[in-house]
Amino acid sequence: MSLHSMSVRAGAVALPIAVLLAVSACAPGGTVAPASKASGPVSTDAAKLGTVHLNVLDYFSGGTDAMWMNKVVAAFHKKYPNITVTRASMPWGDVMQALPLKLQSNNPPDIVPANNGWQSLGTLVQGHLVMNLDQAAKAYGWRQQVPQSILREHEFSVDGKQMGTGSLFGMPVARSSMIEVFYNRALLAKVGATLPKTFTDFTADLAKAKNAGITPIALGNVEQVGITEPLFSTMDALGGQQKISDLIYSQDKVSISDPATGFPQAISTMKDWADKGYFTKQFASVAGQDAAQAFVDGQALFHFDYSGSLPLKPGQSKNFGSFLLPRNDGAAPVATTSSATNFSVSAKSKHADAAAAFLNFAASPAAAQIAIDVGTAPLLAPDLKSNNGDPLFADDVSNAALVSSKDSSVPYLDWASPSLLTTIETNCQDLMAGKASVADVIKAAQADDAAFQAKLAK
Repeated sequence: MSLHSMSVRAGAVALPIAVLLAVSACAPGGTVAPASKASGPVSTDAAKLGTVHLNVLDYFSGGTDAMWMNKVVAAFHKKYPNITVTRASMPWGDVMQALPLKLQSNNPPDIVPANNGWQSLGTLVQGHLVMNLDQAAKAYGWRQQVPQSILREHEFSVDGKQMGTGSLFGMPVARSSMIEVFYNRALLAKVGATLPKTFTDFTADLAKAKNAGITPIALGNVEQVGITEPLFSTMDALGGQQKISDLIYSQDKVSISDPATGFPQAISTMKDWADKGYFTKQFASVAGQDAAQAFVDGQALFHFDYSGSLPLKPGQSKNFGSFLLPRNDGAAPVATTSSATNFSVSAKSKHADAAAAFLNFAASPAAAQIAIDVGTAPLLAPDLKSNNGDPLFADDVSNAALVSSKDSSVPYLDWASPSLLTTIETNCQDLMAGKASVADVIKAAQADDAAFQAKLAK
């Protein structure tokens, strides 16, 4: 695999119920614990903080991820020789399972990757295990420098019962993870198509590929998660950014069945594409990685996936490009996007100002440039350009720049409730198999979301 290595997808994660209860007596619907208030003023002159040793926990345990993180740590230490950063890395799943108990220990890491969403960051906020970063945000100007659609992913009310609003409890890093549409340059020319400027253009390209005997979209869904990538992307193209975000953040009582979210149309589109044979044959029994490999092997025109995720060998990337699924209204593309990780500060950290300085550096243009240098897409620095001559990577960088400059990202749909991802996956599988209707899928998703919102309202 080339430098386009697969990054961790920062979606929802379910923690064991015993851990949830140990962390907080304030799960949605429970007794509200005291507010997690912001600390006092933050010193931004990290060079004057004295000798500091920061412990960082992350899940960047190998490949490009580890390379980027190591270089960021080294660059930060070079800028502030008085601050030494020691990393501890674990696989993503292990971090998510261990994080609540680590933060409750007598000697927790100073900086942790508290995953966005109700089940991780929200629970940690409720348990007062991560620091309110409002004062750091004020000192460093984060709310002016970071696109609001990205920063909002790290906001919770101080009681942990509202997401996407209130105080800041985490910060993104200057690396992106977004759903893109990858395309085969030679096949695009072969079918007589051009890069689509509208969603209608894209569907026309699918028909052209099918008529030419080429699989329009490489899809593997044996794990059931594969369908969510084209689904979320299509929802972003057909719905409104604000409505999608408000739905996911459980604000303004937006229903998932509301056409303004794009969800009903996206479900209908997935069924239509399946019925027309636009997906890989027998996709329900094809592994996601096998579908990605088939795409790289030239067996499909398009493939929806996360940035940097194609299983490419050296020299292959010149054959491919990527873009964000366009809209029909002429507005900037909306993309399901987050940073490749996000960092929070332990509430027990004795080095809050130094930790805030590290968070600021990890989100800086310097960290974004390091991302480009190691061959992974940056975020938060739209003026930076690719410098390695790789046309696919240049597209990835351009896509991330577009989202940053237009502030046009939305969070992952499955953040709307802890169980929504499973509900969508299982019902979409039944939809594609002819065992459920479009209306059935929408009804099931609506019931899941409504049940969770009812808990939040208590």
